[in-house]
Amino acid sequence: MPSLGGRFLIVNNHGALFYRYDSDLWENAAYASWLGAGAIRVFGTDSNLLQSWDGKKVGQRIVQWAPALRTHRLKLIVAFVNNHQPVPGEPKQSSGMLNGYFQLLLPFYRDTWRGPYLRFVRDLVTTVREGGALDVVGAWELGNELHTQEDPNLFPSFLMQAVAEVKRLDAITPIWPGTMGVHHLQPWTPRSGIARWLYCEAPVDAYTLHAYDWVSPDRPGDMPINWDLDGVVSEPCPSGRRLPVVVEELGTSRALPGYYTAAQEDVRLEFERRELRMVLGYPQVQAVGVWNGVSPRATETFFLDNKRGLTSYGPDAMGTGSCYVPPGQAADPRAATQPRCRLEQMLRALPAAP
Repeated sequence: MPSLGGRFLIVNNHGALFYRYDSDLWENAAYASWLGAGAIRVFGTDSNLLQSWDGKKVGQRIVQWAPALRTHRLKLIVAFVNNHQPVPGEPKQSSGMLNGYFQLLLPFYRDTWRGPYLRFVRDLVTTVREGGALDVVGAWELGNELHTQEDPNLFPSFLMQAVAEVKRLDAITPIWPGTMGVHHLQPWTPRSGIARWLYCEAPVDAYTLHAYDWVSPDRPGDMPINWDLDGVVSEPCPSGRRLPVVVEELGTSRALPGYYTAAQEDVRLEFERRELRMVLGYPQVQAVGVWNGVSPRATETFFLDNKRGLTSYGPDAMGTGSCYVPPGQAADPRAATQPRCRLEQMLRALPAAP
């Protein structure tokens, strides 16, 4: 996959652009590189500290981070908006609670996206371009986990118009949709025409999927991506197009009722292994993303997730047990037995099956 420099792993670090200390920018890049990642996936809005940065300031942060990314041969996958936090100035009707989550709502996809969101995107992309840092952007994403469940047929119109706006600013960098699977795009419709359109015809450069706590086709966790892998992307497109499939978020929760508790991290690790083996069994999959790949040496803890991802491991749910050691320092031999360390070693070995 060109945007990842041929490497298979994506490290999700949703708050990476909002760290207060430059040293944490460098530290998180070093850790992603140690994991063997080709890219760090970041969000343009901050759902943790609610820092209301405009597109120019977010773009300036990317420019500032660019030297570290180049040093470690990393790209950024930049999702313009976190679905849990709209861009500054978004009208109230554009976001709210839906299905238990605060997220973007239908008015955004119909027309309000042409207001603050589009200004934010224009300012961000223009700032990165004028700062000479487009080379560190592996892909622009329209947003994180975008969907129009209440009116699925609205999604293609939004996507085509939004992609056209981004391409006016940057005609070269790939664009990813940031969607998480057929069930999110068109609920309970495994043979979704919208998902097939996204894979076969939409003006995007990858087909993105997200899944947590996938156990089997009968217990698919929060997203049955086997519907996508076995149906949507497995059949040839009429045009012959074959988009790369990116499972950009994959992992387990700290506890999964009926399967393991938070104290049973060895059991949890086996479910991580099962998920990785499942997606690696599909040749269409060209990259996998681990959630919340924050370096254990980063000084700020605001952006740690204690529910999912690497930072939810350890008895304190603070990501303890890593075996990451910066160059020149001695490794702690006790770390090799820790679940987070063992997961890190699986990720470092990708795309080899764990």
